[in-house]
Amino acid sequence: MMSGLTIDGISSTLGQYSGVTAGTIEKLLTASSIYQRKTDTENEITEIENKESAWSTINSELSTFLDKVEVLQSDDTYLTKTATSSDSSVATISGTTAAAEDSYDLKVDQLATATKVTGSKLDVTGTKTALNIAGTLTLTNSDADSQSASVTISSTDTLKSLAQKINALTNDSTDSNGNATEGTHIKASIVDNRLVLTSTTQGANTISLSGEDSSGNELADDLGLGSQATTSTGQSAIFELDGMTITRNTNTVTDAVEGVTFNLNQVSDEDVTLSLTNDTSNIVSAVQDMVSSYNTLMSTIKDDLDVGDPSSSSNTTGPLVGDSELMLLESSLSSMVTSSKVSGSSLNATDLGISFSDIKGTLSVDTDKLESAISKDATAVKNFFYSAKTTSDGNYVISTSGYTSDLSDLVNKYISTDSLLGTSIIGNIQSSYKSQVEELNDQVDTFDDQLDTLKEQYIEKYTALDEAIMEGEEELSEFTSASSSLSS
Repeated sequence: MMSGLTIDGISSTLGQYSGVTAGTIEKLLTASSIYQRKTDTENEITEIENKESAWSTINSELSTFLDKVEVLQSDDTYLTKTATSSDSSVATISGTTAAAEDSYDLKVDQLATATKVTGSKLDVTGTKTALNIAGTLTLTNSDADSQSASVTISSTDTLKSLAQKINALTNDSTDSNGNATEGTHIKASIVDNRLVLTSTTQGANTISLSGEDSSGNELADDLGLGSQATTSTGQSAIFELDGMTITRNTNTVTDAVEGVTFNLNQVSDEDVTLSLTNDTSNIVSAVQDMVSSYNTLMSTIKDDLDVGDPSSSSNTTGPLVGDSELMLLESSLSSMVTSSKVSGSSLNATDLGISFSDIKGTLSVDTDKLESAISKDATAVKNFFYSAKTTSDGNYVISTSGYTSDLSDLVNKYISTDSLLGTSIIGNIQSSYKSQVEELNDQVDTFDDQLDTLKEQYIEKYTALDEAIMEGEEELSEFTSASSSLSS
């Protein structure tokens, strides 16, 4: 009869005579040195995976910290302005980071308008009716920044399609090679079957048309834009700024004062007062966010390096306790955030209210001290945090300096994925961990094979023992039976 099998492949009848069962073999296997080495290896894998997970968390928190640091490198964070107007219906003001805090008296004498040519009504049933006109129409705007351009009109063109052709030439454009082409700065629209041409730039510009149809007639006349058209010539804006009369071909004046935009809304009889003051809220908020992110990061690092209570028999340590690379990162960050000297600046972190608030190394910011420093010299504060030297055209950064530049350089060494900077420190660490785990998993597989072999040896050995005992008992039974027969 075939022996029954347990789920681990061991005969269910094993040990029937010897007492050595499948459970006994499993205990023997568990007590073997192979099994212990496998367990130690699996524990080592778990330890490495915990380290890998810990570094992944640090990588994520470093990335978040870097985001907060980089906010302090943006011009938008500094010198942003709060704008006020005593009468916004007349004029408003806005300022870039280059604008100075100041107040201006402004009076609007005349608003800028655009030249408009309104054609006579054409004898068509609608904007989609063919005009039955053909020829090449050249449009010219006297605006100095525009250039003439031509549209080809076919007999099937309608008011709508002609307007679309004209509008395709309106704006300036740049091709894929970076070559710029000026537009006509003339926009076409349709009102009551009339073609209306409007200069997209303001001021006393002249819109002129030229070209003949297939019969030699002026296309301008065919389109109602000749002598029968009505022209409204544009004008420049005239305003008085702190008593100085200024003329511009726009109601949005950006070149009167550096970094300042004046928006002219309507003519006024009296001056309006326009003011720009520095808004410190963005930089204060950015510094607070950076400080908060730093504290979160350092708390994680401290937990990972925690030695626990070495005197306790059940001591639990952090997953990266004794990790020299993490200890170096902790030390470097701690030193940098309270640096007493920053390249290119006479200020230091303490001057701006950034300091440790306790012996645990918790970073804090004194907002009153920071706001005071900004009020005293906002540009100096900006340069303390970040300063960039660029090419003459401003398109490329040559070098950077400042508090956040140093922090960025340090953090990027640990987390950067930029191929130019090479593999990051954490990237190398994670790669090493993965290689170690792969090698250890191969060892575990080898131990499993060895345990399977050992199990087969135990099964063979104790199956043979069972058979020997069974045969012995059978022989004893036969002997006993024979003895009984003889005695009777």
